[in-house]
Amino acid sequence: MKKILSSLVLMAFAGTALLAYGPAGNISATRVEAVIAKLSAAFPADKERSAYGVRQAALLWTEADGTENEFEDFCLKNFYAGADLEKVFLRYEDKFEKVFGYFNSMQLDLRKQIDENTGPLLPVDEVFGGFSPAAHLSDDMFQSKIAFISLLNFRLFNLKEMTSEEEKLTRLEWAKIRLAQRYSHRVPAAVAQELTKAYAGADNYINAYNFNMEYVTDKDGKPVFRKGLKLISHWGLRDELSAMYADPAANLDRQRTIYRVMLRVIGQEVPSVMINGTGHYWNPYTNKVDGKDSALEQNTRYAQLLNVFRAHRMEDKYYPDNPTLPDRRFNLDTEIPEATTEKMFDELLASKSFKETAALISKRLGRPLEPFDLWYDGFKSRGSISETELDALVNKKYPGRAAFAAGIPGILMKLGFDSETAKFLSDHISVDNGRGAGHAWGPEMRGANAHMRVRIPDDSMNYQGFNTAMHELGHCVEQVFSMYKTDYYTLARVPNSAITEGFAFLFQARDLEVLGVSAPDETSRNLHNLDVFWNACEIAGVGLVDMKVWRWMYANPDAAPEDLNKAVRRIATEVWNKYYAPVFGVKDTEILGIYSHMINSGLYLPNYPLGHIMSFQVGEYLDKNGLAKEMERLCRIGQVTPSEWMRLAVGSGISPRPIIDAAGESVKKIAGKN
Repeated sequence: MKKILSSLVLMAFAGTALLAYGPAGNISATRVEAVIAKLSAAFPADKERSAYGVRQAALLWTEADGTENEFEDFCLKNFYAGADLEKVFLRYEDKFEKVFGYFNSMQLDLRKQIDENTGPLLPVDEVFGGFSPAAHLSDDMFQSKIAFISLLNFRLFNLKEMTSEEEKLTRLEWAKIRLAQRYSHRVPAAVAQELTKAYAGADNYINAYNFNMEYVTDKDGKPVFRKGLKLISHWGLRDELSAMYADPAANLDRQRTIYRVMLRVIGQEVPSVMINGTGHYWNPYTNKVDGKDSALEQNTRYAQLLNVFRAHRMEDKYYPDNPTLPDRRFNLDTEIPEATTEKMFDELLASKSFKETAALISKRLGRPLEPFDLWYDGFKSRGSISETELDALVNKKYPGRAAFAAGIPGILMKLGFDSETAKFLSDHISVDNGRGAGHAWGPEMRGANAHMRVRIPDDSMNYQGFNTAMHELGHCVEQVFSMYKTDYYTLARVPNSAITEGFAFLFQARDLEVLGVSAPDETSRNLHNLDVFWNACEIAGVGLVDMKVWRWMYANPDAAPEDLNKAVRRIATEVWNKYYAPVFGVKDTEILGIYSHMINSGLYLPNYPLGHIMSFQVGEYLDKNGLAKEMERLCRIGQVTPSEWMRLAVGSGISPRPIIDAAGESVKKIAGKN
């Protein structure tokens, strides 16, 4: 359940500025200074800006772009000031929306069979899905000089500069900064194409990794799951396990069995015949199929991750200021430094509230915690409602994907949006039959729709599907608001994926409210605090594993899939033993390595704990001021830095303290009632 970042988006929004302003490539320092002198004389009021612009353009100008004389002619002809500069900026606003919007639409169409369940995949579908129509766009923008005109006229800022100036910058200044950043780095088309190909292969692998659970047995070899239950790894396995807390005593053996399946996935010990397989019974405890040994998968999972890693390594040299994917993810994409991110996760997991919440869960379950209790779901109001009852309620209200799509206006009005806004949002959201667990793909131009892909059959819908759909609906509402309602196209969308995950969590947390199951009261609010906090602690460890795995791959670039297998398992165990073993009382488990995002999403997982931290702060604000009333305003803030976005949104910086403190207070109140 993630907000999809297409290769086009990743390429177009490369992030912040190069740290070193100076000549490179085909332009000598002498010529750079000569051009600066001429522009300073011609535009004395813009002396500083012209100096930055010439150096920025020179840094990425290569021999193929022209001689030094041609570079000088280009700069003298294409530097703008005053009213002309404002006109140029508006031209870029208009033209870029069309370019990126239509390329995004093409990529949606090319990936349709991979992302949507249109029937069995053909080999050619993966080929089309791996083709990026925008792969040459960056090259074309530089060759046509469109990128260079932007670099020449609009100053680049790095993250440190932006954060130091963020409260002083006007909306127009922010928009110009984001315009310049689109081409702050120059990645060749061949590299962009390799990235698209690697991610398409990983997506296809993950989307096709399902278990027909009626053929999975308990430790005694007895089938224990209902017929027809098909679960994707990891989302379906996790969500089924979580739903079982409605009757934890009756479902304990099934939960333990799912846990064993997860460990086999992590270790790549799943018999190949059981991946989407039927007709054979698998005991994940003994790893026997029909009582016999069977051929195992052989590290395909980690081969796919290495393909993604090696594709990203190809782009490293084109980011001299951020030469690894972790550098780019935190400094350019998330715009929250990696060290700051890790410190927040450590603060969550080392908190007294984590230990106290775990003790409360153990008391409520009446047994010592086990590793799969990471996904304890008993703090939700639905904890007393059986999975069967919830499924029946959802299927009555929304009997299939089409019914859910038609019901979106009503859902939004239940959340407080007025009828006009609900209709506007619904008209700009397409609900597709997803092949994977669920994702949202936002529009890149006004006139286009946000697409939510959810695994919901046309003729039925269960609670898990509805809960996932509510999460993706939160993404889509944010995507529509932030595209259609932002004043400048270059500021469209929220600053990073953590913020859009935050909105998705807020919608997902209100699923029962939409179903009419519960009304908020003091007890439900305390339970909600603990639920959000527990989820944040669970995914914080997963995020740390993802971060450490990428560091390991960069330290071991020639690793084989079997080497990466061992490393992931070791890292997952180390993170568990440091933070979770003291809380759970169980050591040496690899369970934190189960998330599929690690394979097909390139260091995306830290966005989820960041999303929980930020969404809690935003949620507290919206609880006081109204989700429907304030969400549009928050989305309109657009792509300023995350720290400035939070200041403008809720009046404070990003911190895990609010969620830690709220959980500490809530655990006392709930414990006193148990």
